[in-house]
Amino acid sequence: MTTSSQFAGIRFFRNTLVLATSFALLSVMTLSGLASAITPSTTAVTSIAVGTQPRGVAVSPDGSSVWVANVGSGTVSRINTATNAVTSIAVGDQPRGIAVSPDGSSVWVANLGIGTVSRINTATNAVTSVAVDNGPIGVAVSPDGSSVWVTNASSGTVSRINTATNIVTSITVGSFPCGVAVSPDGSSVWVGDVGSGTVSRINTATNIVTSITVDSSPYNVAVSPDGSSVWAANLGSGTVSRINTVTNAVTSIAVGDRPNVVAVSPDGSSAWVTNIDSGTVSRINTITNAVTSITVGTDPLGIAVSPDGSSVWVANTVSGTVSRIDTITDIVTSSITVGTEPHDVAVSPDGSSVWVTNKNGGTVSRITFPPQPPANVTATPGNAQATISWTAPTNTGGSPITGYTATASAGGQSCTTTTATSCTISGLTNGTTYDVSVTATNAVGISDPSVIAVTPSSDPVAPAFTG
Repeated sequence: MTTSSQFAGIRFFRNTLVLATSFALLSVMTLSGLASAITPSTTAVTSIAVGTQPRGVAVSPDGSSVWVANVGSGTVSRINTATNAVTSIAVGDQPRGIAVSPDGSSVWVANLGIGTVSRINTATNAVTSVAVDNGPIGVAVSPDGSSVWVTNASSGTVSRINTATNIVTSITVGSFPCGVAVSPDGSSVWVGDVGSGTVSRINTATNIVTSITVDSSPYNVAVSPDGSSVWAANLGSGTVSRINTVTNAVTSIAVGDRPNVVAVSPDGSSAWVTNIDSGTVSRINTITNAVTSITVGTDPLGIAVSPDGSSVWVANTVSGTVSRIDTITDIVTSSITVGTEPHDVAVSPDGSSVWVTNKNGGTVSRITFPPQPPANVTATPGNAQATISWTAPTNTGGSPITGYTATASAGGQSCTTTTATSCTISGLTNGTTYDVSVTATNAVGISDPSVIAVTPSSDPVAPAFTG
């Protein structure tokens, strides 16, 4: 068991820096084949009771489950995303950082208060305890799933866990290591050493450490999707350090006051940083390093970029809100009320839900949306009518689709279905071209339309197709 004296450093940084545990946010998953961006103007929030003081949150690669580390209750809550049902799993004392393996077979949790990492088998929920050094706080899994990397804040070390054997190798880094991220090719691990003003680069082939001096109190780190740069948010200096991974050269970029969490967009074009004391998010253009400041709520902490890159989501701790930033305009399009003291935020792999841990509410807020538009729309003209067909959208907005509507313009004739993916619009005029819009509806709202043109005729013709 870790003694109180061993945690004096942790208490100091907790009180002076208001450390947030947002390690699950440091790697944003990108999936191929994503549909177009969801309708942003309408959202619904569902409150889900979990354990005490929920902090870290991670979503499984297939989106079927969400995992929440509850610091105050020594548990992990597993949320079934189809039903919102919660399973409570006992782990170690003060679980903080949490990450899911790339194949979804295991969840790894750093237990700050007891010097262990809990490995959860996602098929059975069985827990294996792996002893590491004192003060484990951040956790990241290698892209191939062969190793797990844990920062031990009290010990100044990183524990490397072989996932095949659970054997641990201890690697000395800088003082008070916290944030950790693995490069996309798995060749290096990057650690923010809060106490020494350095970022430690670990060569995963040799475990050799290169210490890179940055600005004061680097806490969270993120790696660009192409692996060319690493971004460190320096809590003590109001800067972000950009590290060139080829040369280890550092560029210092001024942002807001007390930058905390940094995330990189899936296409690598921008880095996003929450500034606690400024109530802002800094957007950094990765080509020019130019900074745009965007005002959000009070004390922003957790941040995540949607998988399609269309939106950024920010948890505002004091405001009790989540801000949605449109990445095309840099405008905050929504301020969404969630629970008490929201901390960390994650987006499901298909972009259909946003998940927010509310530290002092003992809840997770699930933010859902209207569906995406129906896909693959076709129109078959008939005699004074047209039969419209489509396929269901891949992204339902996190809520089941309750119906579809096809509407002809001009005229307003329409047809509706509940689950069927075709219907026939009657009462049309032969020889007149109509634009037909097809929308999907769920409990949150109505999708944007998919539109197709059709001209009814008494002579049968081949169906028209949307692009």
